[in-house]
Amino acid sequence: MRWWRSLLVGALALTSMTVQAEEPAEQWVQKMLVASRQASFQGQSVLISGGKVTSLTIYHAPVENEVWERVVHMSGQPAEILRKGSVISCLHPGSSAQMEVGRLPLGKLTALEESAQSVSRYYRFTRAGTERVAGRQGVRINVEPLDAHRFGYSLWLDEASGVLLKSQTNPDEGDPLEIFEFVSVNIGAPVPLSAFEPAPELQRTVVEVPSTQGEAEAAAVSHWETAWLPEGFRQAGRTAARIDNPDRSARVFTDGLAAFTVFFEPRQPQSQETTRAHGATVAVNRILTDANALVTVVGEIPLATANKVADNVKALAPSP
Repeated sequence: MRWWRSLLVGALALTSMTVQAEEPAEQWVQKMLVASRQASFQGQSVLISGGKVTSLTIYHAPVENEVWERVVHMSGQPAEILRKGSVISCLHPGSSAQMEVGRLPLGKLTALEESAQSVSRYYRFTRAGTERVAGRQGVRINVEPLDAHRFGYSLWLDEASGVLLKSQTNPDEGDPLEIFEFVSVNIGAPVPLSAFEPAPELQRTVVEVPSTQGEAEAAAVSHWETAWLPEGFRQAGRTAARIDNPDRSARVFTDGLAAFTVFFEPRQPQSQETTRAHGATVAVNRILTDANALVTVVGEIPLATANKVADNVKALAPSP
């Protein structure tokens, strides 16, 4: 599920109108998000996660009243994340996955579009000076969780434009779990539509899906539920998660800043219960013996929280 982590990285790089230095942290965030749908930018960035450094090229622009994004992995195996409005495609040579997510917030801060104040019930925002990032002056905003079910963050916003230049995902104590940082960025210049075309070796893997959820997809997600969620997390999307595996369904949950996905699929002979963590991203597998199903929780939340969510996914009896 590295595509989801990459997707979350691509969505981090959203921008806003100019803000004044004396404004409080919440106001910086709110203004950034109000204009995130209107800004164009492109840049080179790095992601440091789990001891691994990944180089990324990011393109972002509003196109026909939709937000388009393209995140290109410049190191390691070829991979791209392409977002056009509500449709997200994860592209690899020879395979692809696609989701129709409707109004799903796609990463840090995008979910705050509705209200930074509502998120402040679960996080505390404070300003912490200025630092240079990517050759630009950045205002640091610290985001402190108010309970144990989410991580904290440090954000560096471009003083002139509000662009998020850098972010850290912070545990309760110790070094950051993950660092995202632009090393160069061009803000405000038009991004051509050609920048959102996947690489030639990846184009053949793109498969279109309907813009609305069909009966099969709706049925796939109606036979299970999450019996426990951390306070403040709400469902943000419901869809079949893979175009090549319609029996695998997914629901996405967000508190307005963090997000995780719960997958539900038929159990395979090789299915095992596992727990993995890579940087800030965790993945937990649980087998539901009575439903002969496999539950997977993937997201940027503490491991204990992911375990509790996975343990509380329940299969529902079929409708008569």
